Amino acid sequence: MEEWIKIYSFDSQYQAEMSKDLLEQNDVKAVIINAKDSLFLLGEYELYVHNSDEKKAISIINEFKGLTKVDSFIMRGPIERLKDELEANDITSVIKVCRNPRYVLDNYELYVANEDVQRVVPFITGEQLKGWSKAQTCTKTTQTRFRIEILNHYHIPSIVIKKRDAKFMKSELNIYVKDDDLTQATEILHDLKGWAKVHTVSSQNMAEVVEKQLGKEGIKAIIEHLPGGYAIFVEGPFCDEAKTIISQQKSWKLLKTYTDSIEAQYAAGLLENSGIEVVSVYRDDIRMMVDIDLYVEEFQLDKATEIINTVFLATDDE
Repeated sequence: MEEWIKIYSFDSQYQAEMSKDLLEQNDVKAVIINAKDSLFLLGEYELYVHNSDEKKAISIINEFKGLTKVDSFIMRGPIERLKDELEANDITSVIKVCRNPRYVLDNYELYVANEDVQRVVPFITGEQLKGWSKAQTCTKTTQTRFRIEILNHYHIPSIVIKKRDAKFMKSELNIYVKDDDLTQATEILHDLKGWAKVHTVSSQNMAEVVEKQLGKEGIKAIIEHLPGGYAIFVEGPFCDEAKTIISQQKSWKLLKTYTDSIEAQYAAGLLENSGIEVVSVYRDDIRMMVDIDLYVEEFQLDKATEIINTVFLATDDE
């Protein structure tokens, strides 16, 4: 790693992962090296960035020095309610808005002082979230957002908490509602009132491809895993339009899977600049890492493969 430089060390993997996430949201690629002794568990988690990003990375980290991100979501309301719950228990927190030109929507992030992280854990696991009950679990941010919008329509307040595994990697998003609203909220989310099923596919990946296609036309789509496959629901007034779009559905083929989001976005932009339509599907794999699948139309597959291979091979040679 001759071209990489260590900018910070952390005692906690959680803090290292959050700092890495913060940098990558700001287009700074980062790597964590576990420097702990495997026998005595001594040492630290070291955060590295490329030499050229050193000043920018240190500036970003310093802005958040002494703070740890404990939750985030693309809607402010659910994060503010969690903030209120923490502060009712004498835990000071602050909301920061992450504005990134790569994303259309802002991301609202909740931070607490490093020394309060352990006190917060029972809240973000739901154990100490008194008066709130889990109504539903989602695996995708946009899918969670659509469900929150439905609850908002019925004036049901909610909290969204990203559940993390033992290594503090994102695994799912849990929707909490007030205990008194639980029955109504569960029924609404189960029935998807005001939404209608327009299509069913066999795999989640293809369901997400359909969701992306409808989204490009301004139609929100909710994916539900049913016994017959993955069903696509849209808001009632958009049923006919959605069915028309789906009936003209293109034949999509998987081009490549990326583990680096910046590299995936670069590849997608490269293809689109070459006149090739691309659909990006984000998913968590069994390693709890995020993979990005790039799909192109079947007749464009050879051309897209040639472009990607030519450009990335040339980059590697440099």
